[in-house]
Amino acid sequence: MSFGETLRRLIAEREIGVRELARRVPCDAGHLSKISHGIKRPSEQLASRLDDLLDANGELVALFTTTSDNTGQATGAGSEKTRFPDREEDDEMQRRRLLQSLITLGAASSPAVEALQHIRDGVDRAIGRDEGSHLDDWEETVAEYGYSILQLPPHRTIPELAADLVTVQRVASRHVGGRQYPAWCRVNSNLSMLMAKTLGSAGQPRLARDWWTTAEHAATTSGDADLRVMVTAERLIQGMYEERPAAVMLRRADATLARAPRAPGRGTAQLHTARTQLLALQGDGAAAATALRTAEEYLQQLPASVTRNSPSVFAYGEDRVRYTEVWAHAYVGGSLGELEEAVERALHALPDDEPPRRPAQLRLLHAAGLVRAGDVTEGVRHAHAVYEAQPADQRSTMVTSLAKQVMEAVPEAGRKQPGVAAYGELLASGPRRSMA
Repeated sequence: MSFGETLRRLIAEREIGVRELARRVPCDAGHLSKISHGIKRPSEQLASRLDDLLDANGELVALFTTTSDNTGQATGAGSEKTRFPDREEDDEMQRRRLLQSLITLGAASSPAVEALQHIRDGVDRAIGRDEGSHLDDWEETVAEYGYSILQLPPHRTIPELAADLVTVQRVASRHVGGRQYPAWCRVNSNLSMLMAKTLGSAGQPRLARDWWTTAEHAATTSGDADLRVMVTAERLIQGMYEERPAAVMLRRADATLARAPRAPGRGTAQLHTARTQLLALQGDGAAAATALRTAEEYLQQLPASVTRNSPSVFAYGEDRVRYTEVWAHAYVGGSLGELEEAVERALHALPDDEPPRRPAQLRLLHAAGLVRAGDVTEGVRHAHAVYEAQPADQRSTMVTSLAKQVMEAVPEAGRKQPGVAAYGELLASGPRRSMA
C-alpha cells in the first residue's frame, strides 16, 4: 500500500476524522487530506508525527522512507523546490493568506516588515542563535500579555495577539516531533487562551469558542496537565458571563477536576474558584461554601511566584479568592453585613495597579446582592453609577453581564421605578463592540 492508502486505513481503524487528526498534528486539514489521497507528499517530520498519533509502529515512517528513496529525496537529488513544487506552492499560499489576515486586522504586516524579519533571521543564524533560544522570549511575551489584556480594550490587543500567533504557529510547525515541540505548544496554548479571553471580552463568543478549543488541544499536546486544567477553568469562568447553562459547566468542572494533577497548581486552584461560582449560581450555598474553603486551602499551597499580588491573568492571589467570596454572597444571599464585609476584603486584596474592570465587577456584584436582599433603590443606584463611569471600550462582556444581572434581579413590580427605568436605558445603550 502507498503512504496515502495506509494513512486512510489507519484513520478509519482509529475512528478519527481528518480534521481532528489535523488539529492534533497540528496542520492544515486540507493539506492532510491531499496527502491521504496521494496528491501531496508529507515531510519527514509530518510522517513521523502521524506515525506517533496513529500508533502505526513505524509503518508510516517506513513508507515515507521508501517513497523518498524512489523520488530522490534520500539521495538529495534536485532542489527542494524542484522535488516538491506542490508543497512549496502550498506553503507560500498559506503564508500569503496569513499575512492578508493580519492586514485585515490592522496588525503590522507589510513587505518592509517581512524583509526586516528575514534579515533578523539571517543575523540570528550568523551569530548562532537558533529558534530554540527564542523560547524564553516568547514565554516573556506571554507573561506581558497576561497584564495587557486586563489593561487595554480588546480592539487594541487582538491585532498584536494575532500577529504573534501567526509567528509562533510558523515556528512550531518546523519543530513538529522535535524535542522542543511541547514547549512551543505550551506557548501556543497560552496565546490561544488569551485570544479566546479577549474575543470573549469583545462580545464575540462564537469566535472565542474555537480559540478555547485550540488552546485546550495545544495544552494537551504540550503535556502540561496543569495548563490544560487552567484553560478549562478560564473557559468555564468566561462561560458564566456568557450565561451558558450552569449545570452543564459544573459537570465539566467536576470531570476536569477528577483528571487534574494531585499536586496543587494554578489551574486546579482556578478550577476550584470556578466550581464555587457555579455552585453559587445554582443556589447551593452549602456546597459553594465548601468549595470556597478548598480554594482558600489551595491558595496557601501555591508558590509565591503564582500567588504574588499582581494584576495578571496568570497570577492567582488572595484577590481571586476574595472575588469568589463576593460572588457567592451576591448569588446565594445572606446578611447584607456579610456581603459588604466581603466586598471590603476583596477591594483591599486588589493590587495597587489593578485595572478598573475588576473593582467595577466587585461593585456590580455588591449591587446585585443589594437588589436580591430587597434594597432595589440602593442597588440600582449603585449599579448605575458604576456602569456609567466605565468608558465604553472598557465595558467588557464580564462588566456588562454583571450590570445586566442587577436589572434581572429587580422584581417585576419594581421595574417601573424612575431609577430602574433610567438604568434600563443605560444598559440598552450597550457597550461598544470592536475588534480592530
